[in-house]
Amino acid sequence: MSESLPTRNLVKLNIVLSVLLSVVFCVFLLAITKNPADTLVRFVQISLFIGLAGFLNLCLHILFARRSSRYLTHDQFLFYSLSYCVAILVWLLVRYFHMAVTGRPWEGEGENMLESYSLAILAVSAFNTLILMLQNLVILQHRKARSEIENLQLKAYAGETRNLLLSQQIHPHFLFNALNTVKSLYKRDVNEGERYLVHLANFLRVAVSNHGTTTTLIKNELDFCLNYLQMQQVRFGSALTYSVALSDHTVNSGFLPFFSLQPLVENALKHNLLTEEKPIKILIDEHEGYIRVSNNLQVRAYKEPSTGQGLSNLTERYRLLGAGQIGIESGPEVFRVSIKILNK
Repeated sequence: MSESLPTRNLVKLNIVLSVLLSVVFCVFLLAITKNPADTLVRFVQISLFIGLAGFLNLCLHILFARRSSRYLTHDQFLFYSLSYCVAILVWLLVRYFHMAVTGRPWEGEGENMLESYSLAILAVSAFNTLILMLQNLVILQHRKARSEIENLQLKAYAGETRNLLLSQQIHPHFLFNALNTVKSLYKRDVNEGERYLVHLANFLRVAVSNHGTTTTLIKNELDFCLNYLQMQQVRFGSALTYSVALSDHTVNSGFLPFFSLQPLVENALKHNLLTEEKPIKILIDEHEGYIRVSNNLQVRAYKEPSTGQGLSNLTERYRLLGAGQIGIESGPEVFRVSIKILNK
């Protein structure tokens, strides 16, 4: 019951249900008794009962929707117990209203009072069961529709992620820098040039061959990110340093959204000044179930062009996966982004 409720639809359902059942019951009653005045009072009586019972059941739905789902079975038992108790109290209230308006005692008063009360409670329980069934049907349909929409959104963002990966990494500017680096390395050191080409090939292989999954092992995501970092370290030399402090258990068992680490590292390089005198220092570590990507702040006056979609895309994907929000900390000296480690 943790999802949001279709409150407006439930209110409409209560109105339609109270009117419809009252009309059906009163048409049947009028055909038997031929008493329009009594039928009108019964119409008001039934409308009040169904309307109040439906409204109070809706209030119970809203109240229990805010409770933790850790004790779901206990919550359901308590919910239905309260619902039927409330329905009986509403019936007693409506019965008192009927007696006050008509000035007549309740029909059940007399020798067979126990039987009359038993039949009345049985009828009240049947009406309340019908109300609950229809309300639950509306809620289930709402949750199903919402789940389908979120699945479609997640697929859309996964597709956007793949497109973003291709547009960012197989970008003419990226390839131009990579090829220039290869050219200069082969002039200086053939072995180093070959190592750079291996990292570039591994990086591009992942960039162009995504398997359509929304999440991946941290090991895979880290390997992809490290290929990028090793390429950039060749390019920037001692102006870039990085370190990784992740446990083997986390790397081999935890999951992250596909293409989540590398954009965070790339943002650090795009928005900060890198010099040998003031190198950029990137740290990838873990803290209380989160992977953190931190860097020292050396904001450059001119920033490389950026679409700004990477971080917002990652934020939305975490929301759709139900994994909460990503954490962003910006201090005077350190910028840090924390992303939650996921289970498969």
